Amino acid sequence: MKKHIITLCAAGLCAGSLAACNDFDNPAIPYDEAPEAPEALTPPTIDPSWNLQLMPDEGGQDPHVFVYKDKRYDALFTRTLGWNGGDGVLTTALPDGNVFWSFNDSFYGVVDGETRARGACSFPRNSLMIQKGATIASGTETDDDLVWLADYVQTTDPSADRYYQARTHIRHPKASLSDEEIEKGEIDQDFCYWAGDAVIYDDPARGKILQMLWTGVEPGALKNIDGCLREYSLDGEPGDDTYMSVLSTDYDFKADGLGYGSTMFEDTKEGHIYLYTTKQEGLVSRVLVARTETLDLGSPWSYYIRDLSGDYQWQSTVPTDEEMERSYITAESGSMPWVFEKDGTYYMCMEGFPFGRDIYIYRSEKPYGPFTDRTLLFTLPATLDKLGNPYPQRWYMINLHPALSRQGELVFSTNSDPNNFWDNFNRVGSADFYRPFFFRVYNWEHVYDTDTEDDGQTQPDTETEGAE
Repeated sequence: MKKHIITLCAAGLCAGSLAACNDFDNPAIPYDEAPEAPEALTPPTIDPSWNLQLMPDEGGQDPHVFVYKDKRYDALFTRTLGWNGGDGVLTTALPDGNVFWSFNDSFYGVVDGETRARGACSFPRNSLMIQKGATIASGTETDDDLVWLADYVQTTDPSADRYYQARTHIRHPKASLSDEEIEKGEIDQDFCYWAGDAVIYDDPARGKILQMLWTGVEPGALKNIDGCLREYSLDGEPGDDTYMSVLSTDYDFKADGLGYGSTMFEDTKEGHIYLYTTKQEGLVSRVLVARTETLDLGSPWSYYIRDLSGDYQWQSTVPTDEEMERSYITAESGSMPWVFEKDGTYYMCMEGFPFGRDIYIYRSEKPYGPFTDRTLLFTLPATLDKLGNPYPQRWYMINLHPALSRQGELVFSTNSDPNNFWDNFNRVGSADFYRPFFFRVYNWEHVYDTDTEDDGQTQPDTETEGAE
């Protein structure tokens, strides 16, 4: 490339001459005619019918990563009759190709289609839905694919009370309402269950069943109190009486209140289910892990604990607070840890804590960590696409949905709430708080790419530190 030479004079330019001014001239400094062009970044090939909307980088994410709002799924959950809001929002792929959805606190009733105002709705503490899976790969999902497994109070008279309002799916044994009150459509407020994760277990006697953890909660204190394991049948088709019928319920399962299994990773190669939870200390929330002995959630659990010598080991006894506080598998703070595997590396995604807009990714050589190399994956937008007030009080429960992925991209949902709980009702756009919005993250695999000096190509940096 052509070079130019500029001669600088320590005391300034001499009039009428470019010759040296004195013996203290600075050396000639070469510079290129133009800087090198930046690397061209090619976005993924997206089918326009999927209705994805490219989102600008708001927080310094890797330039190779492309993040889209999923307006098709946003529309699927912009509903006016029956379920019209809920948090939790967990999914599990089912062996028949369908997808199981669970929700925590939900709204059921009627929403004004023009103003998106949520009127008088019931507030079931948990709820279930099945999505028929035939259209997921093609991106042609519609509302007809959603089968809501709700116990409605009444669906026949729009002018009568409690039209399309629903009851809680699973009640806590300590809940105080009478059967008569529940029949009328009243909802428990003192004790309830919120959803943990779920897995498929191939039972030798019963075939493939769905096993799901429920966490007992005292909502007023936001306190976990115990656990429940419920098993569901997968016989039949969505809408049949047998499909998702309850096979068993263990109300005394893992009643330690520690929340292990709020998210899970099923390691079919080694035959364990890894169960993650977080423990909060002040404004810090870090990750702990346990695992099952087999791929049955009901098999014995072991907890990954660091002893006083600094060595990790699996122990069968439930850890004490002191044991947990020295056994975190992440150094940084976060919430809702989601672990998945690709090409022999284990990744974890978490929301920055508390209630951050930044979503981070970590990596490890093992599903039980330690998870290191925290890197920003993407940043949630500051506002919601909704009528009325677009500013949520906070983002929370950022969940990963592998069953919804079409091209290996990461699919996330997020929840948000208004500043005042009662703003969920009777205001323009109120029905678009407290419901999920969806995002798809493409090229996420490149967040750990590094430039090499020899050929200018990007190569993955796979050096990680793992506990034996």
